[in-house]
Amino acid sequence: MVTIENHRLAAIVEKINTPPKLLSKAAGRDTCSIFKVPKSFNDVNGTLYQPQIISIGPFHHGFAHVQMMEEHKYHYLGQLLRRTAMDLRDLFVAVGPLVDPARECYSQPFGLEDIQFLEMLVVDGCFIIELFRKVSKLVTFEEDDPIASMSWIFPALLRDLHRLENQIPFFVLQCLYDLTFGKDSCKSITLATLTLEFFNHTIQRPKHIVWKYKVSSIIIL
Repeated sequence: MVTIENHRLAAIVEKINTPPKLLSKAAGRDTCSIFKVPKSFNDVNGTLYQPQIISIGPFHHGFAHVQMMEEHKYHYLGQLLRRTAMDLRDLFVAVGPLVDPARECYSQPFGLEDIQFLEMLVVDGCFIIELFRKVSKLVTFEEDDPIASMSWIFPALLRDLHRLENQIPFFVLQCLYDLTFGKDSCKSITLATLTLEFFNHTIQRPKHIVWKYKVSSIIIL
């Protein structure tokens, strides 16, 4: 007869009472929309799923191979603030209440404290919004901006912004966009339209699809 010792029972009880970390409860909720790629997929061809030059969101934040673009995120944030004459604190105050809902969008926990996560949401979100506006020619690229002038960077950005693990919630982008809405020449275009037009560089849609979105957005406004 096999007997089980108390310390082993205690260890099992501890595991029972410990919430899952590699696949959290958030993964089963309707709010969850950003998932980590299963390890088996990465083992076969991890380069298909991991960002090559820029990290967006917490899963690859701080990794050495994406630091090149990290400086450009802050540079774009500075451009947005100067152009709109906004205060940096206003961005943090607006996005602050979204920190907890944004965490619920990720299938796995990550090692960022709330203030670090908030800064990442603001910086990454403003970079994406500025990039969308520049590509749509609503805002002018600075002279010698490498994102526009170096032929290999923009295609790499497009690929990275498609990657499953490399995302922030759309409602964060919408919050930041609404905050700067009407501050410059892009006041008549919705974020949904800008997003469709940006990704149309890689996923070609019939023009009437994008036009339909424009019309519906104008009606809503």
